Amino acid sequence: MSRQMRYRYVGTPDPMSQREQYHCEKYMKRNKANMLEAGAYLVDVTALRTLFHLDCGNCRTVHRQTCCEGGQPYAVEPHQAALLDREIPAIAGYFAARGWSQHWAQKPVWDERQPAGTLRLEHEKCVFFQEMNGQFGCAVHAYAEQTGGELDVKPFSCRLYPLDLIDTGEAILLTAVTEETAPFSRWGSDYLEQFYCASLSRRQLAVHLDEQHFAIEGYRPAYTWNLPLLRYLLQAEAERVEAMLQGHDNDAWQEHAG
Repeated sequence: MSRQMRYRYVGTPDPMSQREQYHCEKYMKRNKANMLEAGAYLVDVTALRTLFHLDCGNCRTVHRQTCCEGGQPYAVEPHQAALLDREIPAIAGYFAARGWSQHWAQKPVWDERQPAGTLRLEHEKCVFFQEMNGQFGCAVHAYAEQTGGELDVKPFSCRLYPLDLIDTGEAILLTAVTEETAPFSRWGSDYLEQFYCASLSRRQLAVHLDEQHFAIEGYRPAYTWNLPLLRYLLQAEAERVEAMLQGHDNDAWQEHAG
């Protein structure tokens, strides 16, 4: 495999561009001292302790659109596309029984004009984004959460945020989206620039918001929002890595919250 094609985003066939790979390589060299080796993973301690608040239930209350709207979902790998295809009838039945919209069940969920595994957009929104009991969100996530099912059926990239996984060909970089990682992160800079979940500093300046929406005291390190996934990935190394990250939690708060 050529150097230009070596890096890729884990969980999607969508490739990194050469420019993104360049920025990733530079970042890893600059931050080598803050990287922890754990099996096949290179754990980016600094990024993983950056503060976030995934107050998704209030996202549309304070933003005109959520991250499910106005964007192109990352394609999923073949095995996950097959899993989602198998689960769609059950998800549709669950929604129909409650009188909720299941518009996405009426036609294919995949966009045949895009690379295989790309979810169709409707009015620039992910096909699974819909209103449920007055709140907007992911139909797949709601189904899994309310039936006690596994979230594996939800597209991997959607489950990953705010973390990121990048296969460098030598190790898998486990990081999170920050100002430094944005130039090569699959999330880019949109979250930092547009959403309060990824920017405590922006939230601190938003004095017009209800204090309960993206409450400042609700911000916590990125890795804590995805602990089950982190533990699954790291397996036997998870306890050691968590201990390292937990040792920096207070420092992270002081550093960002002042």
